[in-house]
Amino acid sequence: MIVLREGAGAEFAVAPELGGWLLRYGRDVPSRGWVDAIRYDQAVVDRYPSQMYAGNPLLFPLVSYNVVGGREHFYEWQGVTYPLPQHGFARRMPWQVISQTAVSITMELVDTEVTRSVYPFQFSHRVNYRLEQGRLWFEQRIENRSPDPMPFGAGIHPYFNVPLSSSSQRDDCFVRIPAAQCAQPAAQMASFMYRDCPPQDLPVSQDVADTILLSNLERQEIALVNPQAGVQVILNWEDSPRYRYVALWSKSPKEPFYCIEPWTSLPNAFSRPQDHDLVLLAPNEVFEAQLYFDIQPV
Repeated sequence: MIVLREGAGAEFAVAPELGGWLLRYGRDVPSRGWVDAIRYDQAVVDRYPSQMYAGNPLLFPLVSYNVVGGREHFYEWQGVTYPLPQHGFARRMPWQVISQTAVSITMELVDTEVTRSVYPFQFSHRVNYRLEQGRLWFEQRIENRSPDPMPFGAGIHPYFNVPLSSSSQRDDCFVRIPAAQCAQPAAQMASFMYRDCPPQDLPVSQDVADTILLSNLERQEIALVNPQAGVQVILNWEDSPRYRYVALWSKSPKEPFYCIEPWTSLPNAFSRPQDHDLVLLAPNEVFEAQLYFDIQPV
């Protein structure tokens, strides 16, 4: 684990060899003290990669899962069926540190013989985390190094602490959501229907184990608010238009975490080519995105 600090005001930690896993992010909030936004659990880390209910795993080259012929965790491309685990392989592979400063780190994942057996493309996937005035930036660069167009889905899966203070209760927290559309899946995510969702403060006590999928957000920003502690965690991806969706999920209303996950596609995207949900990079084309985490007083 590599720990990087911006003076005494903010810090984050990553484990490059464990899938480029962001394990911590916290900062000192004026008049509130130190707040850890990202859930860290050493017992979960010790069970890697079988369980990753902590930190911020990286999702690539798909998000959620895909279905082929009724079989989950398979996808088809150019007439060939390949196995691919939920959320892809990036979070289960070692990343290489490309550069590092006192407040930032850049990691890279490139194709290998193992990846090409399940995903027949050559690629470079770089992720940079950096602190700037207490805010944690995530910057992503994916390059297609193949002679053919490369399809993929990408996303992040942050596990936020609920509550954000030991003096608070989980059920006092809520998720502040802008106006959006809610994507309602048919069986095995074969298709989606949409309904309008008004702006709302969604209690984290509501069961989201089946996942709430949102699209067309009026603003690409969602906040996890802990009013009792007077703090909130903000996740903003307004500079990443290809991140068109966000998933809200927690294993149960009793877990000490809540996930707010920006994605470039919905589940089962490889099996819904008519929806043009996948990012399709031409040879030598580059995909870039950035978002930030911040912890602020309410």
